[in-house]
Amino acid sequence: MSQKLAFTMDDAIKGVAHHGKVEVNILINEDTCGSKSFSLLVNKIKPDDTCQQEGTKGHSHDIEHGVYCLSGVGAITVGDDTYPLMPGTAVYVPPRKMHYLTNLDPKEDLVYIILYVPAGEEKLLLAKG
Repeated sequence: MSQKLAFTMDDAIKGVAHHGKVEVNILINEDTCGSKSFSLLVNKIKPDDTCQQEGTKGHSHDIEHGVYCLSGVGAITVGDDTYPLMPGTAVYVPPRKMHYLTNLDPKEDLVYIILYVPAGEEKLLLAKG
């Protein structure tokens, strides 16, 4: 049998992150297909919610990553700057830079892709819950 290379949301490794605020769906990583160079996730934040833990300026990762909005309306704060997040918007998050996402829509989920380079950060994310 050949190695699986195509994935749907039904195939995703599912979990939660940021104190249960983010639904995580890992589509491509070492566990799904052997990818060591990058991982690709499709994440979701519920209406009127944020992954910012109260009393913090967000969270950071040791690696760079990208965020690409698929649906919904939100914002991403990176350091002291906040950027609108809507379908078709991509945002680069530098390594060790504090950041968080906010869903600004009272009815629709904010759905976005995360691309971690290199792969592995998604495992830490799920382990923290």
